[in-house]
Amino acid sequence: MSAKKKKKKTYQFNNLLILLVIISSCFLIYHILLLGPIEPKIRYFLIAVIICINFFFFLYKRNKPKKLAILMMILFIAINIIGCYSINKVYRIIDSIHKNKIVYSSSLIAMQNSKIETIDDVTKLKIGIIDDTLSVDNYMIAQEMIAENHLENDNEMISYHDLLVMLNDLYQGKIDTMFISSNYRMMFQNTEGFENINNDVKVIMEKDKTIQKENNTLSVLADSSDLKPFSVLLMGVDSEKDGLKKNAYANGDGLILLTFNPKTLNVTMMSIPRDSYVPISCRDNTKNKLTHAGWFGTDCMIETIENVFDIEIHYYVKVNFKGVVSIVDHLGGVTVDVPKRLCTDDSNRQGEVCIEKGIQTLNGEQALVLARNRYDLKLGDIDRGYNQQLLIKGLLNKVTEIRNVNTLLELLETVSNNLDTNLTTEEILSFYNIFKDILVSREYQTNSNDFINIVQLRLSGVNQKHYFENLKSNLWCYFINQDSIQSVSREMKINLGLEEAKMEKSFQFTP
Repeated sequence: MSAKKKKKKTYQFNNLLILLVIISSCFLIYHILLLGPIEPKIRYFLIAVIICINFFFFLYKRNKPKKLAILMMILFIAINIIGCYSINKVYRIIDSIHKNKIVYSSSLIAMQNSKIETIDDVTKLKIGIIDDTLSVDNYMIAQEMIAENHLENDNEMISYHDLLVMLNDLYQGKIDTMFISSNYRMMFQNTEGFENINNDVKVIMEKDKTIQKENNTLSVLADSSDLKPFSVLLMGVDSEKDGLKKNAYANGDGLILLTFNPKTLNVTMMSIPRDSYVPISCRDNTKNKLTHAGWFGTDCMIETIENVFDIEIHYYVKVNFKGVVSIVDHLGGVTVDVPKRLCTDDSNRQGEVCIEKGIQTLNGEQALVLARNRYDLKLGDIDRGYNQQLLIKGLLNKVTEIRNVNTLLELLETVSNNLDTNLTTEEILSFYNIFKDILVSREYQTNSNDFINIVQLRLSGVNQKHYFENLKSNLWCYFINQDSIQSVSREMKINLGLEEAKMEKSFQFTP
């Protein structure tokens, strides 16, 4: 090979290396910028270093590069690729927590003893459908199924304002079939009279539809330099499977309203009984069980709770309680002071799992017992809500002990699969600054459990039967004391910085 050709190939190779350095550096800078509010000074410093290195290599290529310089460029390209991969992995996991799309599903059901087996048998029948035109799975998908199968031609469509009334009419034989969310088992299995709904009815037809999720909330975490107090509604979803791939109604095992002040590290935590008798905002403020608001979607549940407690809910988090097993196990267990001996089915609704009274470290299955069980508790859902708060406190303490990056990534991946929220990826990243402040605070605490102040709020009220005219039956409801509502609302507003704390009594004495 002639010296001229060799020089030309060397020149092309050098240009290719420089091009790869620039391209890989641009990708790395892009990924670093994705981290948003995390350590801005460090990130900008790294970006400046990357740019300087690129500038150095670009100038150096004018001279005849030595083998050491070539090796340095190759090493730098490799570092850029590894950096991009690592950051992308973390960002992908965090980004998956906020699900932009959600799968809704609607079913046409009939009683198990019905002669209806397929869609072809649905003719000259009475078909029930809810009148809530904003409900994707209870109405919108149902309308598509009606049009696709021409069910309106020779069937009588009967409109209902209440899902429970429609289901009751199906059981009573007043209608032959009805359209309802495919999640009907989770919706009604804890409702009196429909505990065995999974065996009582059968599915004639089912349809899924993926919908882009709208984000209607006003961010309070966008500016990471000035984090403001915020509220979060935790909604427990009792699912048969691990994960939250489909829309799941939050009427299963828990409703907890939290407020958090990032400046004082104060948390208020209040469990709301699912049977609370309150005005349902999306149903003309007609009073009903709070759990029924969940049947009409997350927005209805949030608006109802906001109206009852006069608190704006900034964010919501849906948690699959079956996923609690994986989360706790990834953390290596969680320490809780269990108030009494409890037993319930395992996460697969099969074998029994029991936990004993006292301070102990619970594994995933045992933690699920504490979160789920209400039938062995004196105050039922009230005490279960309190136990769920104990579990959350234990989880918060355990999370702050994590020092291993791989453990944290595994936990985030488990959480992302079993959680849905309206928090954006950037807002979730903003929690890094809060988490860092918590870790710093913990280092200065003599008692490691006192690094964050959690105030557990309790609602008082009366649990008694109430007659529902539309159902012609008495159902258990929880009537919350109005003074109790005002009291917890005030505590939450103080923590949110909306009201000032006032001393109820003052004492003076002369020494």
